Amino acid sequence: MDYCKYHPLDGATYFCRQCNIHQCDRCVNDEKNKRHTLHCFICDSTVESLGSANTVTPFWRRLKEAFKYPLNSSAMSLIVITSVMSVIAVLMPFLFVISIVMYLFAAGAMLKYSFTCLERTALGEMKAPDVMDAYQGGIKLLFQLILITIVMSVFAGLAAYYVGVTLGGILGVIAVVSFPAVLIRFAQTESMFEALNPLAAIALMVAIGLPYGLLIVFMMIMMTSIGVLHEWTSAILPAGAFLVQSIISSYYMVVMFHLMGYMLFQYQHELGYSARSDEDDEQPERSDFERMAAKMDVLLKEGDYEQLVGLYYQAFKQFPNEVNFFDRFFELLYVCKKPALMADYGLTYLEFLLRKKRFDKLTSIFKQITLLVPDYLPDSPAMRVQLATFLRQQGDLKLAVKMLNGMHKLYPEYIDLPAAYTLLAECLNDLPNTQVQAEKCRQMVVQLVRRAEAKKIELEMQQQAKRIAAGNPASPAAPKARRGPPPVVPSGLTLALVPLDIQNADKN
Repeated sequence: MDYCKYHPLDGATYFCRQCNIHQCDRCVNDEKNKRHTLHCFICDSTVESLGSANTVTPFWRRLKEAFKYPLNSSAMSLIVITSVMSVIAVLMPFLFVISIVMYLFAAGAMLKYSFTCLERTALGEMKAPDVMDAYQGGIKLLFQLILITIVMSVFAGLAAYYVGVTLGGILGVIAVVSFPAVLIRFAQTESMFEALNPLAAIALMVAIGLPYGLLIVFMMIMMTSIGVLHEWTSAILPAGAFLVQSIISSYYMVVMFHLMGYMLFQYQHELGYSARSDEDDEQPERSDFERMAAKMDVLLKEGDYEQLVGLYYQAFKQFPNEVNFFDRFFELLYVCKKPALMADYGLTYLEFLLRKKRFDKLTSIFKQITLLVPDYLPDSPAMRVQLATFLRQQGDLKLAVKMLNGMHKLYPEYIDLPAAYTLLAECLNDLPNTQVQAEKCRQMVVQLVRRAEAKKIELEMQQQAKRIAAGNPASPAAPKARRGPPPVVPSGLTLALVPLDIQNADKN
């Protein structure tokens, strides 16, 4: 039995000759634009189907499903109709020819349908077929089967007569044991000569092995139970005993032929053919998300990190709200210790957590990033302010100060600089020996507010000048006349906040 390279506990359903690897259904590319063929995630070549040989459930574990197999309107209607016809044929001995024809038609139709069940099941169809095929060639099939039975019986009888009773008895037992194999060969080849070939029957039994014997035992139990059920029905319902027995016999025949077909389906690899169960077709089609996640798993297990990283960034654009992709990529970078990639991805992941309102993880994820990238600070003023706010609430004032310090140099156009330095002043005020720096921050806030107001006035004056130049001096947006001296617009900040040495500040 072959197993999937990437899921060692799962049976393989495909084989890539280019990569020489076995894969399961999850590890192949089934994109619609591949012209209905499946491809390898690694080399993109077409993969070869292995059928269900490595994934099929053994027939002895499907007995419950086997007994449910004929329980549909189509199969049960055929079973009931042929059983009624058989009863009528038995009850009309005075119309010998008509009763014989009716009985042969009923038996032939039931036999033809049973063989159809065997053939279809061997090809992976796990639902009982339509009964329309049962009305064509049934009588011919019945006579062929009778002839096969006669030939096998005569052969055993001649052996007993000419060679000895012991050898004849052994050959008779062999004939009984090999009869299911003969039926299977007959269903496969539709040739009496192929079916009666002892070497072909032996090869089939050897290929299947011990489970073939298990099937024989189970079939004998079923045939024995028919007699027991007949005794019960005769005691309970004498008038309808023959009809009930006929229905039970036909029902069991369909079940047994289905089991023989399923045994072929189970051992398809040993028998030299490939088939997939139609139950696999009922599985829902994979979404783009599931397909991309499967490819990521394959690339990860192959160690192709370069292509994996590119695929993750593609997933971030295609699925911007998918938590699984963002979390898994962060864990991958953290576990594999990729500082350069972590420094590049850190802000993306933090912004995703903020967008998803997962505030409880923001500071812990940031600290994880700093374990891998010690000097890491997110290159976003808004993210720094957000992190500093949570760090201050958690009592980590030094890290909050580090987050905010020097923002007027890094992000001079950031609109919320006054709020950022107000927060910085509060953090410094709560630290020991940093009250002087806190006061400087408060002075910085005043200058930042004045600068913002001056820029606003300057912008309004520029807009008013443009309106005058365009011939539209009157406008509700025009600024009102300002009383008092003109505002002083600073050319630059008069205070340069140097990076704070928190450790030295604690000692002072």
